[in-house]
Amino acid sequence: MRFVYPRLENLIFVGLLAFGITACSSDENEEAPAAAPEVVSEVEEVNAEPADPETFPDIVAIVNGVEIPKTELLERIAGADAQKGGSPGPKTVAYYREILDQLVGAELLYQACRDRDMLVTSADVDRELDKLKSRFPQPDRFEQSLEAQGMTLEKLRTEMRRNLSIQKFIETDIASQVSVSTEDVRRFYDETQDQMRHPEQLRLSHILKSVDPEATTEERATALTAIEDVLLEASSGADFAALAREHSEDLGSAQNGGELTVTRGQTAPPFEQAAFALEPGGLSPVVETQFGYHIIKLLERIEGQLIPYEDVQAQIEQGLKQEAIQSRMQQAIASLKESGEVELFIE
Repeated sequence: MRFVYPRLENLIFVGLLAFGITACSSDENEEAPAAAPEVVSEVEEVNAEPADPETFPDIVAIVNGVEIPKTELLERIAGADAQKGGSPGPKTVAYYREILDQLVGAELLYQACRDRDMLVTSADVDRELDKLKSRFPQPDRFEQSLEAQGMTLEKLRTEMRRNLSIQKFIETDIASQVSVSTEDVRRFYDETQDQMRHPEQLRLSHILKSVDPEATTEERATALTAIEDVLLEASSGADFAALAREHSEDLGSAQNGGELTVTRGQTAPPFEQAAFALEPGGLSPVVETQFGYHIIKLLERIEGQLIPYEDVQAQIEQGLKQEAIQSRMQQAIASLKESGEVELFIE
């Protein structure tokens, strides 16, 4: 199982994400760390009636005299939905309150930055803005992204200044006070070894006869007959890799004899069910998925193995440190709430 630990910038409300100002970056396809504690969970919605944000007041909170408008709350939620690939559906009052708490926490931290003279400079914002622009393939794509999100450059700079200031506060007043001992790291590894394992893998070969989702009944029948003919050859002892190179319409694997290495959750459910039911050397019947008709031959079952401590030590240490930072940050926010005046208008 693999864990993704939250980076420091994910521990605060990052306004840029709320407006979808993103672009392809050089590290976008980096593999997740092999193992680290999962210390920030997404909001879990309880079973309750969906809330109607239209019934919320225009001002949903006041933090030491600073108003948080409903529009900001809805923008924050829209940004979170966009990061998940779309809206997950109706939301409860508890969900809106959870997101509002994040906004309130960010405002309290920003006010603390201002009161302690820790706001970043315009030059700091310029540097970060240049980095953001450089992640777009062409300059006009950046402008188009701003326009598509209804964001102005001035508003973007304001959001960046807030978030950079909060990040500076966290790094200076919180993260600098956190350390994790080698003993803590080793203890976490020893106590969570069920999570420190490479998943079981299957090395298999498959043959695909693709079928268009809009195919007619006759076209599906023709494709099924064709794959059944190939299955008959394979069952008669014909070289499966050669059959895959000749007949498979999976362009990604056909030239490699149809060979793939997969773990659970990577393939279509019917394909996965059939593949994991096989013994090495076994041949599946015809399997139908949304891609068409498959035949699967299992070449090797690779059991899950414990990841060596040395391979995950750094990731665990980083994850535990982030967990401690998160805890201290929540304590700081609670203290700021207690000493300030916060009013919430969503019940």
